[in-house]
Amino acid sequence: MKKLFLMPFALFLASSAFAADSSQPVSVVELFTSQGCSSCPPANKFVTKLAEDGDKLVLSYGVTYWDYLGWKDTFGDPEFTQRQREYGKALGAANVYTPQIVLNGSAHSPRYSRKDVASMPLPETKPLASISLGNNGLIVTADTDADAKLVIVSYMPGIQSVPVKRGENGGRTLKISNVVTDVTPVYWNGGVARTKITPQDGQAYAALFHDFETAKVITAAIYQP
Repeated sequence: MKKLFLMPFALFLASSAFAADSSQPVSVVELFTSQGCSSCPPANKFVTKLAEDGDKLVLSYGVTYWDYLGWKDTFGDPEFTQRQREYGKALGAANVYTPQIVLNGSAHSPRYSRKDVASMPLPETKPLASISLGNNGLIVTADTDADAKLVIVSYMPGIQSVPVKRGENGGRTLKISNVVTDVTPVYWNGGVARTKITPQDGQAYAALFHDFETAKVITAAIYQP
């Protein structure tokens, strides 16, 4: 996967970067799933319903460790598997598994209800954050000088239909929502950061700020061209 060179940006651009094309979700729902996992379709369906609410950021990551079962996940990437392992370490999970739903980087389970998700939103006092288009790439701003880990998640908004020909889901067409295509770490030292990520057709972008110690999502922003 292509890596991008990133650099900090001058703080005086902060006011212009809080653009109208950016929004902030009330919750960040990350699903680690696999097209080769027979237990995953109900979780795929659940997060798809959540995505319809419009106020939640839903992200679906294809992991790779079930590829040996007879079907290679067409959206899978070892980097997504590594992201799940990093969550597992931070959250004290003994093993990675699918489906795994991670809420706001602070809790995980193979299944949640709408009530569960509604009861664990991001804090109302979360820092104001924005992701928008600058002259040479996406600009990220946040009203915090916290020492945070910032990642930009690229994803395909909407539902992707995948006919699975082999493995545990052989013969089924899976519907997967907001499929993640890339996760890019961004250097963050407070205020504003500029990337060389150029928006692509059919892609949306989310900026996630994580606490370094706990992996908890501090704040988030969404940019959909």
